[in-house]
Amino acid sequence: MKVTIPTSLLDITISQFVEFQKSEQTNNDLLQIFCDIENTSVLKLKDFEEIATICTEVLNQQPQFHRHFTYNGVKYGFIPKLDNLSTSEHIDLEMYMSKPDTFHKAMSILYRPIIKYKRNWFKKNTFLYDIAPYNGANDTFKDAPLEYYLGSCVFFYNLLKELSDYMVDYSMKIMKKYTP
Repeated sequence: MKVTIPTSLLDITISQFVEFQKSEQTNNDLLQIFCDIENTSVLKLKDFEEIATICTEVLNQQPQFHRHFTYNGVKYGFIPKLDNLSTSEHIDLEMYMSKPDTFHKAMSILYRPIIKYKRNWFKKNTFLYDIAPYNGANDTFKDAPLEYYLGSCVFFYNLLKELSDYMVDYSMKIMKKYTP
């Protein structure tokens, strides 16, 4: 029996993760969903436990934010300017990020095909890009690597954390300024 065991979040798809979220999340579910083993009872107990441990470790990995990546032969880029999000993009993004069944649709808002590359005059080793306009969410990323989605969540978490730190600092400065 040949078993493919994921070694990183790039080896697990968004649809597999959603399926696992809907399951009872047992070790049996881990192996059935992430390793595509229909009948886990044929495995030796030692192998079963070892594979379950590996899968759990992969799920506990810290995801990395990917500003751009290639998926199914298409180069995708993260929204270059969050300030330019339209109202419909923002509403759709909030709605789709709230339910596991629609994580892939959120990805289609956050990452879109790169249509033009630009020179980055400030950082010579990186490039800037324009992405395709928003035409509504789609199912393109249903089987995309989970790392891309979780990495974008980490990006927003870090952004919110940084913004809250600035808010606290700013509030303290204002309080000191107006406190006798």
